[in-house]
Amino acid sequence: MEQVARAKSIVRAAPEKVYQAFVNPESMGKFWFHRKDEGFRVNETVMFYLGNEKDAFGFDVQILELNPNSLIHIKWGDESGWTEVRWLFEETDSGDTTLTIEETGFSGTNEEIIDKIVDSSKGFNQVIIAAKALIEHGVAINVVSDHA
Repeated sequence: MEQVARAKSIVRAAPEKVYQAFVNPESMGKFWFHRKDEGFRVNETVMFYLGNEKDAFGFDVQILELNPNSLIHIKWGDESGWTEVRWLFEETDSGDTTLTIEETGFSGTNEEIIDKIVDSSKGFNQVIIAAKALIEHGVAINVVSDHA
């Protein structure tokens, strides 16, 4: 059975608005990683940066699949292994969005995998809360700079 890290919440906005918050580099940088690209394109690699400074550490993210307003699917990682992340945007009956972020493909011992799943789930819950703050209230809180 594949191990999955998962975070899920309602965002009080239409799926299009929530989706755009992640694919648009300017908006995403207000609540998560900074980017210097022109937007996500399937089969391209973009850089996610830990901060907006000129010498900020960056890492590669491969865009695997995009389904506007419903799915973002990426692959990221380093020499210790690559994982895949999916954002699922589902419209609720009231027109809001159920946002689910899932990460799969963890490697290591059972204990290492559990630690990675817990850390990833906590991190993606922070990302969703920060996205909600920006989308619903116009408040920018960047969880990358404050992650402990």
